[in-house]
Amino acid sequence: QADIKATDHVLEVEPGTGNLTAHILEKAKQAVAVEMDPRMVAELVKRVQRTLEQRKQNIIIGDFVKADLPYFDVCISNTPYHCQISSPLVFRLLSQRPLCRVAILMFQRLVAQSGAPLWSHLSANVQLYAKVNTVMHVPRNEFRLPPNVDS
Repeated sequence: QADIKATDHVLEVEPGTGNLTAHILEKAKQAVAVEMDPRMVAELVKRVQRTLEQRKQNIIIGDFVKADLPYFDVCISNTPYHCQISSPLVFRLLSQRPLCRVAILMFQRLVAQSGAPLWSHLSANVQLYAKVNTVMHVPRNEFRLPPNVDS
């Protein structure tokens, strides 16, 4: 769904151990990962080191909301639900200039259509500035450590 091109600069927020990172690096020109947890950074480095794609990967260790971000065309994030980063992440992305071409974000179900039971302040604000599509619903039992909510 992200339609990553060979010329794209991709920003990955909270990549964890790099399950998506490997796929991003296969397609993108450059990938920047922003990760707060030093343990996850170590795992990410291990996963990417000694691969041809290693030269295309940069890692920013720190808080995405406060980090000095480079230019990016695509943003991808499968943020852990316990981090409570969903709203700050969305508002930070919407404040970036230039806006990225596409953002693929996995959230617990909280960005709903107008009038839907899950309609929220976040839903309203996002839909003022961006076109929002639900790509898929992911049931909680699809996760190795299932969260208490669906995605």
